[in-house]
Amino acid sequence: MALFKLSEKIMAKTNTVKFLIISLFLLNTLTPLIPTISYDYHNHQRIIQIAFLLSLCTLLLTVLLKHKKPTYTVLFDKKSAMFFLAFILSGFLSSIASQEKSFSLLYTFHISLLFGAMFYISTINDKKSVLLIIYTLLIAHTSLVLVCLLNIIFTLVEQQHLNPYIIYSGFINIRFFNQVQVFILPFLILLLKFKSIQRIVFIVLFLNLLLIFIGQARGALLSFFIFSVFALILKTTLKKQILTGLVCLALSCITFYILDSLNKGGADILRASSSGRVDLWLNTLSNLSWKHFLIGSGPGVFEMSLGSSAPFSHPHNSLIEVLNEWGGVALICILIVIFNTLRKSIIHLKNHKKDIITESIFYSFAIGITYSLFSGVHVMPVSQTLLFIMWGLLIGRLNKNKYKHIPINVYAKLFLACVFILAWFLYLQKAVEIYNNIDPDNGYIYGPRFWSIGQRA
Repeated sequence: MALFKLSEKIMAKTNTVKFLIISLFLLNTLTPLIPTISYDYHNHQRIIQIAFLLSLCTLLLTVLLKHKKPTYTVLFDKKSAMFFLAFILSGFLSSIASQEKSFSLLYTFHISLLFGAMFYISTINDKKSVLLIIYTLLIAHTSLVLVCLLNIIFTLVEQQHLNPYIIYSGFINIRFFNQVQVFILPFLILLLKFKSIQRIVFIVLFLNLLLIFIGQARGALLSFFIFSVFALILKTTLKKQILTGLVCLALSCITFYILDSLNKGGADILRASSSGRVDLWLNTLSNLSWKHFLIGSGPGVFEMSLGSSAPFSHPHNSLIEVLNEWGGVALICILIVIFNTLRKSIIHLKNHKKDIITESIFYSFAIGITYSLFSGVHVMPVSQTLLFIMWGLLIGRLNKNKYKHIPINVYAKLFLACVFILAWFLYLQKAVEIYNNIDPDNGYIYGPRFWSIGQRA
C-alpha cells in the first residue's frame, strides 16, 4: 500500500513535467513564429523531436535514480509487451542483415525511443492533463492555419493561382502539413460540442478542410471521410458533431472550387491518377523475396525510383514499408498490437458512451493510422511523434486505474543508466554524423528520410 502511494506521488509530479515537454515539442514544431534552427523546416522538426525523446528518457531515468524504492507503472498486458519486443527485435535483426547496418540500427533505435515515449506517455490519463495537451496542439496548429489564411488572402488579392507551396508557408513538402492536420480534425469535432466556442471551432475546421482541398490531399480527405462514417456507425455521442463536420467538408469543397475558378487554377482534386503511389506499391511488392516474410531489408533504407523521377525514400504505405524493411514477423506483431488497441477502444466506447475525450483521442489515432496507408505519417518528425503520443494517451485512457507496479532494485537501476548513456551516445553520434554530410552550398542531395537531405554514408 505504501509502495502504491509512493508511485502515485511520483506520477503526479512527473505528469506536469511530461506535459511541459510535450507542449514545448508542439509549440516549437508547429508555431510559425519560431524560426527554424536548421537548413529547412523538416530538419528543424527532427532536431526538436530528438530533444523531445531525450527529455522524456532523461525524466524517466531521473525518476528511477532519484528515489530509493521506485516502481515502474505498467499499463500493457504481457502479450502486448511481447509483441512490442518481438517487433523491435525484428528491426534489429533486419538492421544487422542490412547493407547499411549503422544507419538502419540508428533508425531502429529511433523507433524504439518512440515506443518508449508512447509507453511513458501512457501514464498520463487524468482528464486535466490530457485536455491541456489537446488544447496546446490545437492552439499551436491554429496559429499555423491563420498564417496560411493570410497567404490565401494575399494570393487572391494578387489574382494568383491557389498554389499550396506558397500558401503552406515554410513546408518543403506540403504533405507534412496535411499529415499533422488529420490528427487535429477529430479534436475540432470534439470542440464543436461546446456551444460557447462552436462558431470559432467551425471556422477553424472549415479552414483546415479548405487547406486540405488546396493541397489536393486526397488521402487526407478519404481518411476524414472514413473516420466520419466509422464514427456514425459506432453511434457515439459525437454523432451531431460528425454530421456538422461533413457539412463543413461540403462547404469547404464548394469554396475551394469557387476560389479556384476565380483565378482559373484548374485544380482537379478528384483526379484519377495515383501520383505514382500504386506503381510504387506494386514495384515494391514485386521485388519482395521470401526473406522479407521473415526479416526485412533494414529499417529506414528504402529507396526506389520510377522512371526518371527522384527516388522515393519510403513507399507511402505503412504496411508495405514494415513488410519490406522490418519483415513479415514484425508486420504481424505490430498489426496484432494495433488491432488490440482498436478493439479495446471500441469496447470501451460502447461501455462509456459519455467519455468523449477518449473517443476523440481514439479517432485521432485511428485517422492517423488510416492516412499512413497513403502517406508518410509514420515517417515525418511531427506526424510520427503525434502518432505515438496519441497511441500513448489512448492506452492510458483505456487502462486508467489498471496499474501493475514492478519494483526496481539498485542493480537494475545501474544497468538501465548504463544502457541509457551508451545507447544515447551511439544514437546522437550517428545522427550528427549523417547531419554533417548535408552540404546545402552544393545543392540538395538525395538523402535519408531521417534528415531531409544529405547522404547516409
